Amino acid sequence: MLERINLVPQLPLSERIKKTTLPSIGLLLAVILIFLAASDRILKTRNSSLGQDIVVAQQRAGAIAETQTKIALLANSIKQQKDEKERLSGQAAKLTSIQERKKYFSRVLATIAATMPSSVRCEKIVFQKDGGQINGTAVQYRELPAFVKTLGNDPLFANVMLRDLDRSPDAKKADFTFTIAFQLKRETDPS
Repeated sequence: MLERINLVPQLPLSERIKKTTLPSIGLLLAVILIFLAASDRILKTRNSSLGQDIVVAQQRAGAIAETQTKIALLANSIKQQKDEKERLSGQAAKLTSIQERKKYFSRVLATIAATMPSSVRCEKIVFQKDGGQINGTAVQYRELPAFVKTLGNDPLFANVMLRDLDRSPDAKKADFTFTIAFQLKRETDPS
């Protein structure tokens, strides 16, 4: 058999492995260090970017909370203004109603004044929702029933009656104090 002889001197395999292992390990460690440094740099960049994003998000959250507070205050203000508007609308309606009722009660007072005899003096006229009463004094009794009858015949009045009649307690005066009660007809009342 033929055996091959190598004439070029070479290092044995174990020596070659030892010789190439150290630079390979060094190169591998250098690559690993470069990779770790790059990863560290990337992570630090991402971390700072996330930190900036967190700061921006916190600022936005603060702005959102402030905006929500303003919205709540505005909503409360709008509600108060609506309530105030409704209250003022109600008052305006009442004032308009008062103006209409004023015309109506002015007619009633004018009718009472026109039909009142000259010897009768009115001291107080009181109106309730659908009626009222007249308090006063009269010198002569006979004019009171005529006054009551005249008011009863007027289309504004209903159920007119002489409720109380009393002679003045003062002996020097012969006046009669009276109270006339009446109802007002609803058809002509604007309320």
